[in-house]
This record gives sequence, C-alpha cells and structure tokens, in this order.
Amino acid sequence: MLTYLLNIGFAIAATVLYIHAPWTYSYDYCVMLMSVFIAQNVLFFATNKRQHWLGFEFFFALSFFLVNFVYPVFYAPTERIYWSFFSFSFNDNYVTRATALAYFGYAWYMLGAARILQLKREEPSEPAFTISMRQYLWFFGITMAAWMLFIATGGLAALQSVYAEGANLRAVGIYSYFNNIFTIGCYLMAIFIFRLPKQKWWFYLLVIASFMLILLSAGSRQMAVALALILVVGFSMYVYHLKWWQVAAVVAGGSLALFLVMTLRKEGLDTGAWQAKLAHTKLQEFWDIYEDLIVNDVNLFRLFGWAQENDLTWFTGMSLDLSSPVPGLAGYIIEHSDLPPQMLHGGDLPSYLFLGPDATWGTGTNMVGEAYRSFGIIGTAIAMFLIGLWVKESYYRAANSVYWYLMYFLLVGHALIYPRAPLLFDPRLVTWSLLLLAIIMGITSHQNQIVQWLNSLGQRKEETQ
Repeated sequence: MLTYLLNIGFAIAATVLYIHAPWTYSYDYCVMLMSVFIAQNVLFFATNKRQHWLGFEFFFALSFFLVNFVYPVFYAPTERIYWSFFSFSFNDNYVTRATALAYFGYAWYMLGAARILQLKREEPSEPAFTISMRQYLWFFGITMAAWMLFIATGGLAALQSVYAEGANLRAVGIYSYFNNIFTIGCYLMAIFIFRLPKQKWWFYLLVIASFMLILLSAGSRQMAVALALILVVGFSMYVYHLKWWQVAAVVAGGSLALFLVMTLRKEGLDTGAWQAKLAHTKLQEFWDIYEDLIVNDVNLFRLFGWAQENDLTWFTGMSLDLSSPVPGLAGYIIEHSDLPPQMLHGGDLPSYLFLGPDATWGTGTNMVGEAYRSFGIIGTAIAMFLIGLWVKESYYRAANSVYWYLMYFLLVGHALIYPRAPLLFDPRLVTWSLLLLAIIMGITSHQNQIVQWLNSLGQRKEETQ
C-alpha cells in the first residue's frame, strides 16, 4: 500500500510541476525535476518489496534518466551544442517545460506500474509451464535457417555498409524478411534458454553470444543489447540472484563496451583503423559514454515545440506502426494517404523535421514526446499509465503463461531503447513473436499426431497404386 500511495503523491506532484513549469529555461527547475525523479525511483525500489527487482523497471528508469534529464541539468546552462545533435533547430525556451513533461509522463507510468502491486497475487518464482528440448530445437533451427538466408541474400553485407560506408539505414531488400525471422528466433532462444536443463545451456549461450559479436562487429547494437538484457535478467531471476554491486559492474562494463562499439562502428573489422581511432578518442566528460541516449533529448524538445504549433495527430501518426504486422499493408496506406510517410510512422517525425524527407539515417525519437504530439497532456498521462500496467501485468502473468513470459522479456530486452523509441512497442515484433511461438507450440504439441497422419497418407497412396 505504501508504494501505491507514494506514487499517487508523485503523480500529483508531477502534474503540479508541469502546470507551473516556466516557458523559459530554468536551471533550478530542471534540477528540481531531476531530484524528484531520482527520489521517486529510490523509494519505489526500496518499498515495493519485490524479490526480483532487476527487470524492466530498473533499466527503463536508467535509460529514461539519461535521455531526459542529463542535458537540461549538465549541459544546457553552459554548453548548448556540446554534441552535434543539439545544433539542430529547437526552441531553447521549451527545454524546462518539455523536461517537466517527461517527468509527468514517467510519474504516470510509475503509477501504472505500482498499481498492480496492490492486487493480491503471489510473486512469480519458477514458471508453471515447461519448454521441451523439442520445442527449443525449433527455435534454434528457425534462427539458423533465417540467419543463413539473411547472409545469402546480402543482409549482413548491407548491414555492414550502413556503418562502414554510410549506406541508407532505411534500405529494404528481401533480406529484411529473413532478418525479422532471425531476430524473433534469437529472442526466443535467449528468452527460454533458462527453461532448459543446465547442461544444455552452454552450447546455445555460445550461439547467441556469437550472433551478438557478429552484429556488434557490423556496428549494429540494438539487438545485441536486447539479447544481453534478456540474458542478464533471466539469469538473475532463475539462476543466481545478482546483488546490487554485481549489477553496477554489469552496467559499467556494458556502458563502456557500447561506447567502444559506437566509436568504432564505422571502421568495420579493420584492427588498424580501430587502433588509430582509439588513439584519438578522448572522454572529455563522464556523460560522453552515454551520448547515444542523451542526444535523444533534442527529439523531446522538437516534438514538444511541434505540438504547440500544430494539431494533435492522434492515431494517424501511428498508422504504419499499427499496420506493420500485416505484410504490405503499410505500403498500401502510404500509397493512398495524402500525408508524407514521416507523418504516419511513430518515430519518423523528428528525423523529417531535422533532416528533411530524403534522409539516409534517423535521429530517433522520444516516447513521451510522441505521446504528447499524438494525444496531448491528458492522453500522455493515460498512455504512460497503461504502459506501466502492461509491464507489471506481463511480469505477474509470466509465471503461468508462456505467451506473457515472452511478452515480459521482449519488454525487458527493449527497456533501454524504449525511452528513445516510438510510443507503441513494435507491434510487428510482438505480433510475429507471439504467432511464431504459437505455431511452434502447436506443432510440437501435436507432432506425433501429425507424423502419424502423414504416414497414413503415404500408406493410402501406396494402396491406391
């Protein structure tokens, strides 16, 4: 009850702070917003009494802090254009109020996340469902087949050229379909690996680690980070309960590793180029390690400013996201819409505003900014509250449902990227993952009957001959 009451108080405070936020930059106000954000998280993790505290909420809070609070407090007062991203056009007078909006959204998300704690249900321990070796081999087989087809159709070469040669990140080819299947297969392997007997882990962990290294060497980080988060949280929940200092070590090591990948991603596999690049790389500020997250604050400022001058987009701005699970439907919508594609896809508006319609790369976005430009201030509170409910509901239902288990760990894998991503959580990934899992579960549950049926068809064919 205490956790819930505290988060009600923080949601009220966040609303008041947003209403009274100044329309000009205020360092003191931004420091206050950051301080309240930190206090809320400290109290949340100290009072919710949850056994498995390491999960979506922890990594999401860490990323949300970096995306929304570091720039207004540590850079805006003296070094507005410390990073090139902040040379993009936005109104400096919106910084404080947009930061207040970010905290407002987060406080309502936390209220949703805390609400489910009050329902009388037991803490999930070992899941009630089982994953057989036969089912896991399907995950493995699909992943390997999709990976080989991805390479054969030029997907890996295209990925490497994006970062080494500046190719268009948005280019689409036949390899894209195999990449989607490979991605889902990899997630299924990582999510369910700790449901196997311990002696079976090591080979599949090695396979997953190999994929992560290949992707990182090509300059692509998102999937490797997602797999790492899934494995770390799954290990902590079901194998060995990580202590706070061990988590801190994992976060520090992972941060440095990702900084190195960010620094070297354009050098390909040339070790000589790596050495030359590292020799000229210097960390001028501690926060430089987290540049890729921090710079996304500029998207919040731009979306907030855009919403002040234009009508709300509602679900129109999410048309392509909502249609993404159905192949070809997004293309049909683009073809028959009077709006540019960037106005129909969550996450593309900042890139469109900053770089124009023909950009070969994207600036990312901000989930609270996306909520605000779509639904306004009340809609932002509702949307973020529902996301909190969704996260916690997934966590508690995961103990008894293989599909909710999959859902929760997909969220875990994207906890760091979510604050700088569209509001809707990749409908295609979620839908296709659940569908593929359902197909595999159905096939393996009735595999003997299917084999017998096929054998009977063969016998009938022989008899007719």
